[in-house]
Parts: sequence; C-alpha cells; structure tokens
Amino acid sequence: MERPSHIDFDSQARCLPCRLPYVGLAISLQCAAIFLFIYGIANHTIGNIIRDIEVPPIQEQKVDERVIPPEPPITKRIPTDPLVPPIIKTGQPPENLFPPQPPTRNDPPQLIGPDRALASIAATHSVPPYPPIARRIGAEGKVTLRLTVSAEGKVTAAEIVTSSGRDDMDQTAQQWIVAHWIYKPALANGVPVISKALATVTFSLTNER
Repeated sequence: MERPSHIDFDSQARCLPCRLPYVGLAISLQCAAIFLFIYGIANHTIGNIIRDIEVPPIQEQKVDERVIPPEPPITKRIPTDPLVPPIIKTGQPPENLFPPQPPTRNDPPQLIGPDRALASIAATHSVPPYPPIARRIGAEGKVTLRLTVSAEGKVTAAEIVTSSGRDDMDQTAQQWIVAHWIYKPALANGVPVISKALATVTFSLTNER
C-alpha cells in the first residue's frame, strides 16, 4: 500500500527546525572566512606568507688552460776517453828531392807583320765569253757578284748580288770568275786570311764589236 505524498511532506516540515542551527553555523563560518580573506588583502598579510626565493650565484671555476709538458727523460752520460792528439814526427826531407832546374830563356815575342788588303791580278781578270743565245737576240746586261777569296788567292764562291736579268749571263759570269780569276790574298799581321770582294761583269755587244 503506497504512502500518501502529503504524509512525506509533513515529516520533512517537522525536521526543518532541527536543521536550522546547522545551516546558521555553516553560513556564519562562510561569512567569517570571507571577512578574514578581505581583511588579509587589505593589510597585505597574505603577501608576507610567500617569501622571495633567493638563489645563490654559481661561481665559475677557472680552468687552467696551460698544459704542463712532460718532463724529458734524463739520460745517463756515457763516460768517454779523452782524445789523445796524434804524434807527428817530422824529419829532414831527402836530398835532391827537388833538384834545381836550369834557367830557361824567355820565348821571343812574335813578330807582328803588315796588314794588306785584297789585290786583284789584272792578267787573270779576263771577260767571260758572250752567251750565244744572248748574242743572237741582242741582249745586254750587267752582273754584280760577291766573291769569297781563300788564303791562297783563289775564288771559292761567287754569290749574285745584282742579276743581269738573264740566267745564262749570270751563270756564265759565275763559272768564269771561279775558274779563272786570281787575287793576292789579304794579310793580317803578315798572315794570309780569307776575305770578301765585289766584282762586276758587263755584257755589251758594243765592246764585242
């Protein structure tokens, strides 16, 4: 059988006066806590509770960077015998080791001879023959040659300096001079030497007539 709801309400209403002292005590404690909190903030008493934390400074330890080298090992000295200077015995040199040489006469000075320039021998300086083809066509010309004369006076080489314009005239002049011309050689201090000379050969039909 269910209990009616009005009966439960009446029981709670009856116990309400019993709970009022507890409720008042709880309210008063809350009011006291709020008052103390406000009072503490006003007088700065709460701030004194938290103290400043002091951290001691850390001192850096100085490290000696110098490296001490290891001590070298001490070696024992080996005793050595004192040096004895050698004994050198000197005696008289044997006689006639260096026999006296007879005095020699000084060589006579070389005689300096005369200097002389290259000279031609006119009897050998003949005119070469006229080339047949050049004569036939009536060609004329002049050849200048540089001659090399040996110490014996013979022409060893003839180099063309100025050409006549025709090979047959140039070759005829070269071959004739090397084969026939003779010079008196040049002298240097009286000694024959090789020398150079210039020679000119003229091919002219007028002279041939």
